[in-house]
Amino acid sequence: MRYVISIDPGKTTGVCLLEWSGAQEDLPTLKMSAEVLEDGFAEWFDRAMAIASSLSQSYALVSVVCEKFTITPQTGKNSQAPYSLEQIGVLKHLCRVNEYGSENIVFQAPVDAKALFPNDALRKVGTWHKGGDGHANDAIRHALLRLAKTGWKPRVLLD
Repeated sequence: MRYVISIDPGKTTGVCLLEWSGAQEDLPTLKMSAEVLEDGFAEWFDRAMAIASSLSQSYALVSVVCEKFTITPQTGKNSQAPYSLEQIGVLKHLCRVNEYGSENIVFQAPVDAKALFPNDALRKVGTWHKGGDGHANDAIRHALLRLAKTGWKPRVLLD
């Protein structure tokens, strides 16, 4: 089994834990997903790491993925809210504390995740998160993108 813990950082942070058997005929399974506020992020992440590492017996089959947040001139015009950057800092710290290594976090562009896994694709794969403002689904997109980049072929999307 392979596990992906995925984060869509922000004031409300989307999070998910996906499991995949590694067999092409199997779809990934959404083990847990949520939209958490900053006070609940560390607890959720520690729980996801504990589940993934205990089921896989190590971190060798665990990936931590985070949406890449890039500051542009438009970012400053939109708001001065530092939430995404702060959550990325917390994520790096939590990876260090869990002995995962912050250098192992994979950062992915939001446009890549949304292009390959729009809402209909999440439903088709069976990983749609009900409720919230879409942040959990954004985390799920990143988890699926990571699986697709590392061996899973989402053939179900061709049907």
